[in-house]
Amino acid sequence: MKGGFQAPPGFRESPQRPLREGEVIASTYSVREELARTETGIVFEARDMMLDRPVALKLAWRNPDSPSLITEARRCAAVRDPCSVAVYGMGNHNGVEYAVAERVTGTLLRDQLQAPLPPDAYLGKLRTLIAAVARAHESGIAIGDISGSTILVDQDGRMVLGRLSLSQIPAFGPLGQILAPEVVRGEIEAGDPAAAEAIDLYGLACIAIEMACGTPPFYDASPGERGHAVMRRGHAYEPAPRLADLRPDLPPELSDLIEWLFHKKPAARPRSALDVLAQLDAVTERLGKKGRTARVLVVDDDTSRARWLWSLARRAHAAAAVEISSEGTDAAHKLNRDLPDLVFVDGALRGVMNALELCMYARGLETEHDAHLVVIGAVSDRDRAVFGEHGASIVPDDTELANAVLEHVRAIASATPRRRKPRSTVSG
Repeated sequence: MKGGFQAPPGFRESPQRPLREGEVIASTYSVREELARTETGIVFEARDMMLDRPVALKLAWRNPDSPSLITEARRCAAVRDPCSVAVYGMGNHNGVEYAVAERVTGTLLRDQLQAPLPPDAYLGKLRTLIAAVARAHESGIAIGDISGSTILVDQDGRMVLGRLSLSQIPAFGPLGQILAPEVVRGEIEAGDPAAAEAIDLYGLACIAIEMACGTPPFYDASPGERGHAVMRRGHAYEPAPRLADLRPDLPPELSDLIEWLFHKKPAARPRSALDVLAQLDAVTERLGKKGRTARVLVVDDDTSRARWLWSLARRAHAAAAVEISSEGTDAAHKLNRDLPDLVFVDGALRGVMNALELCMYARGLETEHDAHLVVIGAVSDRDRAVFGEHGASIVPDDTELANAVLEHVRAIASATPRRRKPRSTVSG
């Protein structure tokens, strides 16, 4: 009601339904209950009388500024994944556009997280969501808010994303906004297409934590705006919770992957959801694998970085067996004993045997196949030439280091397994 004027049915401002229960659309769809009202239209459950099945029917508003439903319908149709509803068609009813899609029912994911998910169920659900986001990105579609409040789970366990539900499921949670740090801080607009993929990667980190403990990251139970402010501040500035602390029963490498997704700087997150999926697959496949076909050695006296490289190499490929050495003489022993396929060496390694001496030692071993040597960090021009003479690659220690490590491990692990030269033994 504005200025005494009552908006007629079919306009956003009208409290009256634009369709009556039992009204038939296109001689096919019998209207039933109202499901939701959004900025773009009103959603009803209807009955497809021809095929005898329930459907969701979305009718656009009559307001002149209402956008066409074709964009939303195409978005759902473009993502060929169970997390997106099937779109059956579009039409026009009394001059108003409508779209028809499969009807999905169930409960919100947040309501199923009262009890901790077992590891297998957790990993399965997380993979399903990452795969759906990867498929959406391949189709040029962004998801936005990925949370327990925007994901429906049906009776068979199928999950459907609100953004891909033709408005049957909320596309935004209770806060009604994207909580990626760059958005909360006002550095990037939530609708910026160039920022969409990085925002979704952060959203995957958020849902990973919510599925692990039942509450979203940075959750605050304070009522109203106070609790919301605490959450926004946490997303914008505070360190994210570690999955390993919440769920020590899950693989530690997974915790490292989620921490990477949580990075406050969007450019420092993984390259893509597809790459995140590959890392998760390596983590889960490793749980059931007994043999390893690619040996990787990390040589670094910085304990924290060595541990980070170890985790990264294990996430790169399920076939990678990874060891760590903190100094050159121990690394030389493992080179001689294990004949690794790939060796990462800190270019600044010091001690009895430095990085250059270790590479020279590796090349001096009498083996059928030489290890692939990768030196990490800045080296002088003179040392670069010497490293090159011994076939070592140089990788800068910058924001692309993680991706470079993944690529090196995957290349080695995907190659034909080498035959190791038998070692002669001396007895006496």
